[in-house]
Amino acid sequence: MGARHEPTPRRPTPRTKAPGARHVAPSGRRAVRPPLTRRGFLAVCGLGGVAAVAACVAQRPAESEPGEGREVLLDEDASAQRADVTLVMVGDILMHTSVVESGERSDGTRSYDHLFANVADDVAAAGVAVVSQETVLAGSALGISSYPAFCSPEEVGDAEVAAGFDVALCASNHACDVGQAGIDAMLSYWRSEHPDMVVAGVADGEDAAEAVPLVERDGHLIAILNYASMMNGIPLPNEWSVRMLSDEQIAADVEAAREAGAEAIVACPHWGTEYMESPDDDQRHWAQVLADAGADLIVGGHPHVLQPFETIQSADGRTVPVFWSVGNFVSGQQRMDTMVGGMARATLTFEGGSCRVSSCGLTPLITNRGSGEALSTYRLADYTEDQAAGNGIRDFEGCSGFSRQWCVDFCSERLGDAFDAQACELTWEA
Repeated sequence: MGARHEPTPRRPTPRTKAPGARHVAPSGRRAVRPPLTRRGFLAVCGLGGVAAVAACVAQRPAESEPGEGREVLLDEDASAQRADVTLVMVGDILMHTSVVESGERSDGTRSYDHLFANVADDVAAAGVAVVSQETVLAGSALGISSYPAFCSPEEVGDAEVAAGFDVALCASNHACDVGQAGIDAMLSYWRSEHPDMVVAGVADGEDAAEAVPLVERDGHLIAILNYASMMNGIPLPNEWSVRMLSDEQIAADVEAAREAGAEAIVACPHWGTEYMESPDDDQRHWAQVLADAGADLIVGGHPHVLQPFETIQSADGRTVPVFWSVGNFVSGQQRMDTMVGGMARATLTFEGGSCRVSSCGLTPLITNRGSGEALSTYRLADYTEDQAAGNGIRDFEGCSGFSRQWCVDFCSERLGDAFDAQACELTWEA
């Protein structure tokens, strides 16, 4: 996948680890960790505590330590009120060597805030913001490496949190690149450094694998289900290490999410065939399985290129929007089409105890290949012909024709009539 780069192992400067939040499960239940997002809401609760979700998951003990036993309450009257929650998702974060090096500083530290700087306002404004973290963040524990076996610096996660992302999707074909040790180290990093981040799709134990990734907004629970379709031929270290697409797994996860009180189910599969302009038969098959099981919205990744937006009908007659692939957010790949990704947007409307997707949109994004912090991702609407003329992608074979207008034409062809070439936006209303 993508251009080969020689690994450049480095170790970042050690950081002081913040103590992770600890939570006490209801009596007789196993303990789980439902981190609060930066907006101060419920993020994750495990299956062991589902009976208590509708009321209070955990009570604050007297004189508790900071972050311990956080009180999480859901509004019992919320289901009777209408609430609109906007969800956005961006595509794959692929930490090729050029991307890793873009954040390296002369003092030996790293920062990747520049990757997200030009879209951070959209991310922070969203009710729920999701990022596809395709490569394992375990560089400080296992050493940094690039394609074909990625192990990426944890500072990427720091930048994602700073930009305002709430959910990191980690089920991908690269999830097992450095084995169970990589998954364990990544989850340890998230829990210790950013316990508010909801991490979906991977696990470091059977209990963790049973947890339902949930986000709460305005008294409504949203389940974010993340799956991979394959592992590049690498055997799973354990059957629970990475969530894989299967009829049984999908059915069990949707049932568990509903039992946990989820009114909305967003499925985020890592699927499809690399560089294909349209969904393949497997994508269409799994989309139907997900919709029939109860998914309200499907946002896919992995092909590394933008694919069309469509709607499908579920077995119970619902219209389910599908973003087949939102492409890359950032990468070191060497094709023009991999420089064009998208920020998917959906309005989840809650009313009467149920949820529907009332509108969708997609904002095309352009990776600007440059040196150092000039490597960043922009909205197509903000991207200029001068920037395109200086984009490093033009230096690669077959890519000299890259321009802003080429990107607009590409999006028009790929996204169809729903794409407004002047505004550089796709819009859909239910």
